[in-house]
Order: sequence, then C-alpha cells, then structure tokens
Amino acid sequence: MIREKKRYLLIKIDGQFLSESNAKKAVYNSILEFAGELGASSAAPKAVLFDEKKQELVLKTNLIALEQTIVSLAFKTSFEGKPIALRLKKISGTIKGLDWKK
Repeated sequence: MIREKKRYLLIKIDGQFLSESNAKKAVYNSILEFAGELGASSAAPKAVLFDEKKQELVLKTNLIALEQTIVSLAFKTSFEGKPIALRLKKISGTIKGLDWKK
C-alpha cells in the first residue's frame, strides 16, 4: 500500500469572529460545497490546530487534492448569512514549516 502525501495549509479567517467548531464547519462546508462528497473524501481534510485569537487554522489535506482544496477555500464568501473570507497564508509539508506559534 502506498503512503499518501499530506500538506498543511495555514488559513486566516477574515470577516467575522468564529469559534473553533464554527471555523472547522466553515472550512469543511466550503470543501464539500465545491468538490462534492467524492472530492471531499479524496482531499481528506482535517483541522489540526486553531488559534481563536488570531483566527488562524491549520488544515491537513492530501497532496492529490491540494489544488481543489485551495480553490474551494477561495470560493467561500459567506457563513451563516454573514460575509467571510478564508485566506490561504502558507502551504508546507510539515506543521513546523508553517511557523505556527499559538
């Protein structure tokens, strides 16, 4: 069995203040809305870390579906009827490479 390569994305949430559970929900919904169930399952997104103060989230995804994940984040414009922007700050192969400091 071949090991799947992963990438970590550092995402900044702009527009409204979200709790950790709502931030995860917004990211997962954006991927599901754009890519559908099959695309979301191939991306296998997982929220690893979240800083509520900075409104930054670290998302782990498969390398195969990296471009699809990035595009789906860019298309997310609202969450629960309010405007929101999910901005990609950095991509890395490791969490340490993102310079994550909580």
